[in-house]
Amino acid sequence: MTVTTLDLCADPGLLSVEAARATVAALVAGPVGVEALPFAELRGRVTAEPTMSPTPLPPFDHSAMDGYALADLGLRHVLRGRLAAGSAGARETLKPGEAVRIFTGAPMPPGAIAVVMQERVTREGDVVALRAAVEPGANIRRRGEDVSVGDLLVPAGALIDARHLAILAASGVERVAVRRKVVIGLLSTGDELIEHGRALTPGRIHDANRPMLLGILSTPAHEVIDYGIAPDDPAELTRLLIEAGRRCDALVTSGATSVGEEDHLAAAVAAAGGQLGLAKVALKPGKPIVAGRVGGAALVGLPGNPFAALVGQMLIGRVVLERLAGLEPRPLAPLSAVAAFGQKGPGGRTEFAPAALVGTDPSGLPRVEKLGRGGSARLAPLIAADGLAVIPAGHDEVKPGDAIGFLPFRAALEV
Repeated sequence: MTVTTLDLCADPGLLSVEAARATVAALVAGPVGVEALPFAELRGRVTAEPTMSPTPLPPFDHSAMDGYALADLGLRHVLRGRLAAGSAGARETLKPGEAVRIFTGAPMPPGAIAVVMQERVTREGDVVALRAAVEPGANIRRRGEDVSVGDLLVPAGALIDARHLAILAASGVERVAVRRKVVIGLLSTGDELIEHGRALTPGRIHDANRPMLLGILSTPAHEVIDYGIAPDDPAELTRLLIEAGRRCDALVTSGATSVGEEDHLAAAVAAAGGQLGLAKVALKPGKPIVAGRVGGAALVGLPGNPFAALVGQMLIGRVVLERLAGLEPRPLAPLSAVAAFGQKGPGGRTEFAPAALVGTDPSGLPRVEKLGRGGSARLAPLIAADGLAVIPAGHDEVKPGDAIGFLPFRAALEV
C-alpha cells in the first residue's frame, strides 16, 4: 500500500496570522452572559454595560493646598478659624478681610474665593499678610470638576484594573454588571505524556503544555476545567470533546493537530458532531493550528510542541477568549525594533522567536537579540527572553540593523 502524507511546510495555501485571527474571531457568535457583582469582586472582570457616576467628583469644593482660605484678594486678613480634611466645614460666611487656616482636602468655607499657599504668607498672631497677589479661584478644587453626575465612569467591554477600581470606589459604586466567567476546557493529547509529579518511564515526557496554558488562562475572568491528558485513542478523545462541548464556552487543546497517523483531533471533532474551520497558518513555529466548534464550545487546537503552543495561544487562541469575554480583540501590534542578529529569512511564514532587548540603535529603536538555536520544542530560551522577535514573512535573509518587530511578554501573555 502506498501512503501519501501532505507536506504542510510546502503547502502554499497558508493563512496569514492576521487572516487566521479574523477567522478564529468569526467562530464566536457573541460574548457570554451577564451578572452583577459587588465592588469587592470586580478586579479582573469585564464590564458588560457602561457604568455612570452616581455622584460628582469631587463631591464638594475643597482646598487643593495647605494654606489660607480668603474672603477677598486684599493683602492682609484676620484669621477666623481652622479647617482640616474630614471636617464638616464652616457654617459662618467669611467677611471681607477675613481668612481661615485650611488644609488640603478640607471643605471651602462659605464666602471664600481663593486659597493662598502657606509658603506665600507671613503670619503674625491672627493676622496673615500675603507676599504676592492671588488669582480668584486659586487652589480650589470645584465640585464635579473631574466627574459630574451621570458621566461615564467605565465603558462596556473594559477589563477592570486598578484604575477602574479607583474611580468606582471614589464614586461610591457598589455593584457593576460584568460578563460571567468564560468557562474554558483545557486538554493535552498524546500517549507520550505523563502528569507532572509522576516519575518518567522510557519514551515518556512530562506534560508542560497544560501547566503553561493554565498559567495564561487562570484569570478572574475565566473558569478553567482541566480535562487532563487524552491518550491517542479516537474514541476517548471524542468522548472528552463531547463532554467539553456541553460544559464549556471554549476548549483549548494541545497536540494532534498535524497529519500523522496518531493525530486524531480532526477525526474526533467530526465524530463529536463538530466542525473545524481553520488549519495551516503562515506562522513559525505553530503552523498546524486548528479551530472550530464542538457542541457549544469554540475550539482552538494548538500544536503539541510547547513553544509552538505558547505562540499559538498568544497570537490565535486569545482572540477566541477575548471575544467570549466581551473584549474587543487587541490588534497584533509589535513594537518597532531592529535586529541585533543575522539569519536566514523565514520565507513565506512570519517567525516569532524568543528574544532579549540589548540596548538601542542610534535612532533610539530597541535592538533585539534572538536567543537559542530555535525549535518549537525548546523552552530554555524563554526564561532569558524579554519577549518575542517578530520577523516578517517574505525575507530571504535578516541582517543586523534590519527592521523587525518585538512583542513584550507582559503584554502578549495577558488574556
